[in-house]
Amino acid sequence: MKSYYSKGFILVTGLVLALVASACSLNTIKSGPSTAPAGETDVKVSSSDTAKPQTTIKVYISSDAINNEMEKIINDTFTAKTGIKVELVVVPGDDVYKKIDMDLASSVSTIDVIPLANPLPLDQYVKKGFLLPLNELLEAELYDADKIHGKYLTKYNGNIIYSLPESVSMWAVFYNKKIFDDAHVPYPPAEWTWSQYIDTAKKLTDPAKGIYGSYMLDFDIYMFMLAREHNVSAYKEDGTSNYDDPIFKESLEFFGDLGNVHKIQPNWLDYKAKQLQWDGFMSGKYGMHFIGNWYTGLLTNEKDFPKEWKWGVTQIPTDGMGTNNFGVTYTHAVNKYSAHPKEALAYVKFKAEYGAIIRGNIPALADPMAQEDSIKHIAELSNGSVTVDELSKAFFNNKLGYVQEKNIGPAAAEYSRIILQESDLYLSGINSLDDTIKAIKDKADAAILKEKQ
Repeated sequence: MKSYYSKGFILVTGLVLALVASACSLNTIKSGPSTAPAGETDVKVSSSDTAKPQTTIKVYISSDAINNEMEKIINDTFTAKTGIKVELVVVPGDDVYKKIDMDLASSVSTIDVIPLANPLPLDQYVKKGFLLPLNELLEAELYDADKIHGKYLTKYNGNIIYSLPESVSMWAVFYNKKIFDDAHVPYPPAEWTWSQYIDTAKKLTDPAKGIYGSYMLDFDIYMFMLAREHNVSAYKEDGTSNYDDPIFKESLEFFGDLGNVHKIQPNWLDYKAKQLQWDGFMSGKYGMHFIGNWYTGLLTNEKDFPKEWKWGVTQIPTDGMGTNNFGVTYTHAVNKYSAHPKEALAYVKFKAEYGAIIRGNIPALADPMAQEDSIKHIAELSNGSVTVDELSKAFFNNKLGYVQEKNIGPAAAEYSRIILQESDLYLSGINSLDDTIKAIKDKADAAILKEKQ
């Protein structure tokens, strides 16, 4: 096991010390966000960001992230720069947003900052009126969100801003080099197909050692990932469900076959019965993991996820016709009933500009140099696992397009739940594929109609 004071930790510590000791402003309207290499980033909080020393803001955090070392570093750095204390409010369980919903529905909620893992909860909370519009506060601080975040900034009704993005994800295939080496299998190429992915995973799978060649989770995107690669919308032009398009049937069947037919990863029943975890790839028992690039935050975090193996990364497989990558933005918003809206916004701004950089993820910043610098930072934190060129080809410099991962439109959150619920019945062997697709289409149409009424 590598020491806590690994190269990765020292690099992050150096970055944090630079953040604390710097003399530049968090308000980057004049010069844009800092694009200095890791360890040289400058941060200073303007007078409008500085709060009374005793001010404390409450921020939701999931139970599986409460002990994450990087989360602590980010919050400690923010407090050191602003005097604003951060109290983390743990949300237990798997269905985090279901529990947050109950709290936010009450006007007596004392939470200040709400993390939004993807556009679905953001869209849902905007429609429910839970979030504080940020435009006036941002304008008062001369914070040009458009200039700083560009295409990653989500707006409603033309110009209303409810959240600022921290990181942006592009999907990729991460792989365990030790498993490849032990099986004498060449590392994946820079460009490849799903057939190659399956063949490679079969060569890596070794039931006797408890090793699978592939690992995927229970996110909704896995159920329709081929549709996203083809950029086929889940909505028709009239706003109704488009789930009768053949690509959605093909996509669900493809995902199910990975475990049930090809047996390259745990099948759905095993995944659920064994309660396999979102960070399961870090166990060292899986050859490849198809996931968003936010996963670099785990792979470069030796304190919380120590490992004895090197890792690699390559672009997502395609089928020759569908050649789009996909992803989402991770954002933070302010509770409409926050008792400390200015201080909460200071935290949201800090996370938006520096959270991803400290964590070892890709920041949702408009300046391409900032993203290139984050790639360099990830390569440095990888302890020799990957190069800047490999990361760049997997995420940016390739022939792939980029589309939104989530199905955003009428009744979006309910639509997502319907896909997961009905797909579960197919993947568990209860319902047929045709019945499942029809059920998704019919129930989604009903939910869309209900929302319009």
